[in-house]
Amino acid sequence: MSTASINTCLFSLTKSSSSSSSSSPSPNIIRSSAISARLSNNNNTPSPSFPNLIQNRPVFAAPSPIITPTWREDMGNGSYEEAIEALEKLLREKGDLKATATSKVEQITAELKTVDGEKPAFDPVERIKTGFIHFKKEKYDKNPELYGELAKGQSPKFMVFACSDSRVCPSHVLDFQPGEAFVVRNVANLVPPYDQDKYSGTGSAIEYAVLHLKVQYIVVIGHSACGGIKGLMTFPYDGKYSTDFIEEWVKVGLPAKAKVNSAHGGAELGELCTHCEKEAVAVSLGNLLTYPFVRDGLVNGTLGLKGGHYDFINGTFELWGLEFNVTKPLSVKDVATILHWKL
Repeated sequence: MSTASINTCLFSLTKSSSSSSSSSPSPNIIRSSAISARLSNNNNTPSPSFPNLIQNRPVFAAPSPIITPTWREDMGNGSYEEAIEALEKLLREKGDLKATATSKVEQITAELKTVDGEKPAFDPVERIKTGFIHFKKEKYDKNPELYGELAKGQSPKFMVFACSDSRVCPSHVLDFQPGEAFVVRNVANLVPPYDQDKYSGTGSAIEYAVLHLKVQYIVVIGHSACGGIKGLMTFPYDGKYSTDFIEEWVKVGLPAKAKVNSAHGGAELGELCTHCEKEAVAVSLGNLLTYPFVRDGLVNGTLGLKGGHYDFINGTFELWGLEFNVTKPLSVKDVATILHWKL
């Protein structure tokens, strides 16, 4: 006899847990009684020509050596005019300073000359430059063995579906190291059903991860205050779209919206969205079962499915799983019949 069971695991990074952690069981998206997931402006003027940004040389390169400033107790006591004067004096006296040091001092001087209380204009190139320099110095150069192995190839244990939201980078939240997770990010962290024409981008990522990288787990992670889920819960879907892409994409989660409205119809929007953030993960886990190579991995015991929810407001993380125990003689078709999967 084949069995399908759900193991639910809840853990928190804080002592407290949100009340939504103990919400009612989610329905199986494949409609099976044997599978379930518990959830603890336009004008006619011609457009200007593109700026000449592409060059045959790097926009920046990491300076060597990197100058690290020091701090003294008396620093910060004088006015910025005094600081500027001191820096300009340093430049005059130290004519042998390297170009990188001179450039850095001039940059600091320019920043100090900004109007008091006004932030300097954001410089994207400088931000990317300093970010890479930090990474190169603090991570890449300090981990030659790791990056040496990564130069040979990748063998991640996880495939992760996460939201494009800038606040919920899974590598940051779960401390994944380079090479540890094959990540797909999209609006509302949705996994659409198998469709070679409509969803080939997602399908190719799943196929590559499962069949070529041999990942051991696929994890779908939802999160608090998700704009995509809020859109799903508020779009009327009355036959008229107000967006070019968003409504069509997030309607992948319509089964989750229907479940939430049915079970919590009288609740306020914020609460409905919290429930739907988790139900949409369950929908995605169900949709993963429509991919034949995912089903094969489940039957063979080489692949596991996990759902998660990161609450960045309260600093908590929930994790639940779909785990199957299937006797070896049964084929995928047999399992589909028993669990009422539609192949």
